[in-house]
Amino acid sequence: MEDQLAGLKPSAYAPYGNPREYITSWTDKIWISRGLGHLRDHYAREVKVHTAYGETYGFDHVMRNSIQRMVAFPNRGGGHDDVIWERRGDNGFVSAHRVLNNATHLGPWTYGPPTGRNWVNRGMAHCLVQDNKVVEEWVVRDEFAVLQDLGLDPYAIAGELLRKSPVLGDAMEANTSPVFAGRIKDPIKEGISGPRPDRYRRECEMILEMFHEVWNGRFFDKLTDYFADTCVCQTVRLRRVMGIAPFQLEIMSLLAAVPDGEIEVRDISVHDSVDLGLRIGVIWLLRGTYSGTPHYGPTNKAPLNILGSSHFEFRQGKLVREWRIFDEIAVIAQILAGGGREAKAPG
Repeated sequence: MEDQLAGLKPSAYAPYGNPREYITSWTDKIWISRGLGHLRDHYAREVKVHTAYGETYGFDHVMRNSIQRMVAFPNRGGGHDDVIWERRGDNGFVSAHRVLNNATHLGPWTYGPPTGRNWVNRGMAHCLVQDNKVVEEWVVRDEFAVLQDLGLDPYAIAGELLRKSPVLGDAMEANTSPVFAGRIKDPIKEGISGPRPDRYRRECEMILEMFHEVWNGRFFDKLTDYFADTCVCQTVRLRRVMGIAPFQLEIMSLLAAVPDGEIEVRDISVHDSVDLGLRIGVIWLLRGTYSGTPHYGPTNKAPLNILGSSHFEFRQGKLVREWRIFDEIAVIAQILAGGGREAKAPG
């Protein structure tokens, strides 16, 4: 196991002991202790934040959004599942941060007046930190799980977001939105977070090959080449499947709705630690059309750009766990935008 701090200046993560502590400690200061002012200590003034709905730019937006979210969910808590960090130059790193969130809807939010109900979801934040500041962030959340817990209609909310939000519509198109634009030639060498060190190449190649063969090649039988028989996938709506056959069907169910879908890996980070072993964080993008099974209501051939994040755990050369998150509300909004339909749940 190599020393992943080697070559990384302590100033990149100061005043903390390492990048993992940098991410978890200031997150807790902000969301658990309610020290929103600490956002200034960790976000660059011109930070770029990318989501499934588009982009926002600048620190002021981060602050405004955070205080509104804190009022809506004042008891928001959760646990840090993992921080998969990797060096980017001598004074920077990328962190793939996975969190299990829980809160009570006690204040007004974009989804409407407080419901008083509890919710649980999982989210992933892929952050690029340079010179001790977050300069760019890619955020993926399981918003369907939130709405499901709050007793709200996800299809109606997606329709409202489509009508009201300034970052929907054209911002979702691959040719206008930076989070979806262009193609990544070789994410092992350089992804959306920039050039990465040439390390753990065999494991990275294994991940790329798995996406190419299983997802894009539709060789679902080859899942056993990459995953252990006792593999576990934890995904949207807190769904959990275990074993090869259920794992295959979990992938196939999404591709059945987007049968021409092709997935592209856009960023990779790798971390190996004594306590958690070797893990790989991936940002991916699935492009296609809603032209297959009516998983999200009547099909209409709407173009889809599904931004997702996966965290993989290795044991003895095989993948044993995947956490796979994407925002189904953003998917539904794109379907409504593409077809001009009223929001309607399947069935």
